[in-house]
Amino acid sequence: MKRSWKRSCSMLAWLALATLGAGVTNPVYGQPPKPVVVASLAGSDELLSNVLQVTESAGVGDFGRLVALLASPYTAALDKTRPIGVSLTLLGENDLQAMSFVPVKDLKMLLMTMEQQVGKPVEMGDGILKIAADRPQPLFVKESHGWAFVANRSEHLNDLPKDPVAILDGLDKKYTFALRVNVSSIPPSLREMAVGQLRQGFEERVAQELNPQQAKAMKQFGGLLVDALVQLIQETEHVTLGWQVDKEAQKTYLDVSVAALEGTEFAKQMKLVKEGKSAFAGFSLPDAAVTFVGHGASSKAEVEQSTTLLARLREQAMRGIEKDGNLYGDDERQKAKAIVNQLLDLADDTVKAGKMDFGAALMLKPGSLAFAAGGFVADGEKLADALKKLSDFATEKDPGFPGVNFATETCEGVTFHTVKIPLQNADYRAREILGDPLDLVIGTGKTSAYIAFGKDPVQLLKNVLAASSSNGGKPLPPSQLRASLTPILSFVAAEQSKPEIEAALKAVKPHAGNDTISLTASPSKNGVTVRLEIQAGVLKAIGGAVKKQ
Repeated sequence: MKRSWKRSCSMLAWLALATLGAGVTNPVYGQPPKPVVVASLAGSDELLSNVLQVTESAGVGDFGRLVALLASPYTAALDKTRPIGVSLTLLGENDLQAMSFVPVKDLKMLLMTMEQQVGKPVEMGDGILKIAADRPQPLFVKESHGWAFVANRSEHLNDLPKDPVAILDGLDKKYTFALRVNVSSIPPSLREMAVGQLRQGFEERVAQELNPQQAKAMKQFGGLLVDALVQLIQETEHVTLGWQVDKEAQKTYLDVSVAALEGTEFAKQMKLVKEGKSAFAGFSLPDAAVTFVGHGASSKAEVEQSTTLLARLREQAMRGIEKDGNLYGDDERQKAKAIVNQLLDLADDTVKAGKMDFGAALMLKPGSLAFAAGGFVADGEKLADALKKLSDFATEKDPGFPGVNFATETCEGVTFHTVKIPLQNADYRAREILGDPLDLVIGTGKTSAYIAFGKDPVQLLKNVLAASSSNGGKPLPPSQLRASLTPILSFVAAEQSKPEIEAALKAVKPHAGNDTISLTASPSKNGVTVRLEIQAGVLKAIGGAVKKQ
């Protein structure tokens, strides 16, 4: 096994040289083209330290220490404090050049350590060494100012930069590992080719649809999607992926960032992504298993897409009512159409308001579940009126319909309407967890709507409304989804007796409060950054479960 680890480490070191580059971009018309791809890897000290931090948090620190031990022969010749970098540059449609650089204290020692993989270096003159000479694609290496530059052609090793780290554009300062694709640096001809193929493929797919109505719908919705993809291809400046470990906060995170070209329509849309207040901030309950809060303004394109979808839904609903065998006579069909149209009119008005604001919370305890959600609507009173008409119509059609108790109470300007739904035909555990009958609450405010069900949904909704009232003035990120592992595992463990679940729960319990996985969108320059964050308690739970398998 030890030999296998050594072989793996040597191959990684070889890939760091071979994959990271093939030369230095020569200036074109006096200016070097902007790279299409830039990659950054932290110095080996930081990299191995972060690997050890993650493995220690997961309870498998021995693995991290083994990695550091096996990597030591291959990092001894490196300057462990400086990053490794690479940039790939398109000089033409079929001409890809690259620059890669590895910080070295002793290049000869590094190549000697890797001699089994790359063979003995051959002197080529002017300080250039040829390695892997017996292979179809040899590589060329040259040391300059403490950096080993690697190329697939020796002529790429002319005019080497003194400070290649500048190419990384600060990525090495923010992340342990980062990869950036500069979409705007892809030649226009290649981007136009991609756009042409995208549109052609879509038109061919529409032409294959035999159903005229389906073809029409596909052209409407698919066309909007294709336009959005074309915009991304033509108006995106760069996309960045970055991974980092925050030792002080005991968490690790992965960022995905998208930035639009300045002055484009896409850049205008990205400016709508910003921190702000939410009327539904109260859904971020501290003791919830899962929470979500999102808010922001809709772009014209988003409004157009949503109204197009609603128009299509209206057409389908009207056709469905006409064909519904459970509706008798024109009178019932007209009532059904009026109710559906009133609800869709409200949805259309809500979309056209150009505002998004909503939230949700899932509460889990052993043997108990409750859920609540709410969001902005253009007119809550119209929604309550439509629900009253729908309830009356359902009662007429089905004497067994449980009925809705309207306006049972009011809290924070929201009126509660309650329903009790029998679950006698449901699974026994479902009835235990949700309650039988199932309590359902619908809340309507001036410009809001809520729904909650499960164990004590009225109190859950009151808690949300009270928290929203007290926290509504705090600025929030555009959207955030959070899942806390302790209540989730406690709930699952009560339903399933499995050793790995019990081990995960035991490992995470001491870290309650530092046991969340979150997905947060935040504004960045001309764009948005989505961060997946994993706290130490989650890693502890994973480690506990793995040890039991």
